[in-house]
Amino acid sequence: MLNQTRFGRYEVVSVLGQGAMGAVYKAVDPLIERAVAIKTINVSLSKEERAEFEERFYREAKSAGRLSHANIVTIYDVGETDDIAYIAMEYLEGESLREMLDSGVVLPIEMIRSIAARVASALNYAHEHHVVHRDIKPANIMVTPGRDVKIMDFGIAQVPTGSRTQLGTVLGSPKYMAPEQVAGQPTDGRTDIFALGVVLYEMLTGATPFNADNLSAIMYKILHEEPAPPSTVNARVPVAFDRIVSRALAKRPEDRYQTAREFARDLRGLDAASTREPRRSAARPEPVEAARAGGAPAEEPTTLILQAPKGRGGPAVERSGKRSGNREKIAALLGKVPVPKPLWLALPVLVMATIVILSQRPQNDDKMAAPEAQVLEVTPPSSPQSARPTAKAVAAAVPDVHEAESVRPPPPEVPAEATVMLAISPWGEVYVDGKRVGVSPPLSTLQLEAGKHDVEIRNLAFAPYRDTVYLRPGQSLKIRHKFR
Repeated sequence: MLNQTRFGRYEVVSVLGQGAMGAVYKAVDPLIERAVAIKTINVSLSKEERAEFEERFYREAKSAGRLSHANIVTIYDVGETDDIAYIAMEYLEGESLREMLDSGVVLPIEMIRSIAARVASALNYAHEHHVVHRDIKPANIMVTPGRDVKIMDFGIAQVPTGSRTQLGTVLGSPKYMAPEQVAGQPTDGRTDIFALGVVLYEMLTGATPFNADNLSAIMYKILHEEPAPPSTVNARVPVAFDRIVSRALAKRPEDRYQTAREFARDLRGLDAASTREPRRSAARPEPVEAARAGGAPAEEPTTLILQAPKGRGGPAVERSGKRSGNREKIAALLGKVPVPKPLWLALPVLVMATIVILSQRPQNDDKMAAPEAQVLEVTPPSSPQSARPTAKAVAAAVPDVHEAESVRPPPPEVPAEATVMLAISPWGEVYVDGKRVGVSPPLSTLQLEAGKHDVEIRNLAFAPYRDTVYLRPGQSLKIRHKFR
């Protein structure tokens, strides 16, 4: 069928997709030079079954062709070629909602609300014209580059493809079937409402509400089990959606929204506050991280101020801090008098002050030299002559600047860190060493100390992801995981 070049008057341009039931082509209508999409359905029926098929197929397609709505793909024509039935419909650029969800993109809450409300509005229009889709699912919802939403495949949900036992069966995934479909009971517009509720649930949480390993288990859950509210599966979902989803997924049709208009109204009635994603408080940084981020130091350094003496006594030293110094401590800084707790941090300031005083002393003014000599004196003078040390003596008394720096206490060691980058789809709560650190996305980067760490990523709809990482200082590691 991939080699097909024409369906009726439509000339095939390219193949857009291939499935078990048929294919989708891009084609051109040569009469009006319009691009169309041709959807084909393989039909292998007996003569009796073919007559019934043709009657119902054209009836369904004719009904769908009457629909004219901004959110419904327009059907132009139907026909047959050999054993292949086809429908010519509006050709659109874009991608299906199924492709968007499978890509791992996280849809904004407001966009999810808008898509569901538009689909509900289109379904209400179709139901008012007595057309039921019966196969609403992400693959049948198209999103254009301009963010328009279109429902596809109206009129072919009940097209048979084989023996008479398949007549009336629903084509499509059983995960989106309503309980009455599973039980083989009559369907109506409320069947489409249930299916749209499943689609909304999947957009909000990244998983369908009735998941299992086999068809029987899926159908059992659809009939008997209530899914967890979306806000408990995905922490970023506002709780306002729980009530809407619960009503759309009611087991009994009479307990659901009775019209898709009601469904759309409730979705559009959510105000900005109720659709705002819940805020997640970020973990407080550790003390070391706070210091790195530019936080204020625990205690500001104390400044030393030297004052010239007012008499024959020793020099006065004052602090801008709470504690005051004395002459013995200054002498200790110069290395002459040992004290229990030397003020190492003040030494560079004192050395610089001494150098400035020496550089400003007049060479031939004995009256000014005497007081400055007292500042550098380390023992009480025994006579007026001994109170004036020579420049050589001063140089010997002042310790070398490099020597002072070499004995300065080293800064506290900061633990080396490594970077862990996260790429999680559709989302997951991240735990490191048993402690919750956030939800990814939006969380994309972690700064962790070097060493061993246990990383766990949880999404209640799937089995958790667990890994143990061994990080080296400065290492960058990427964790990529897609829940399936």
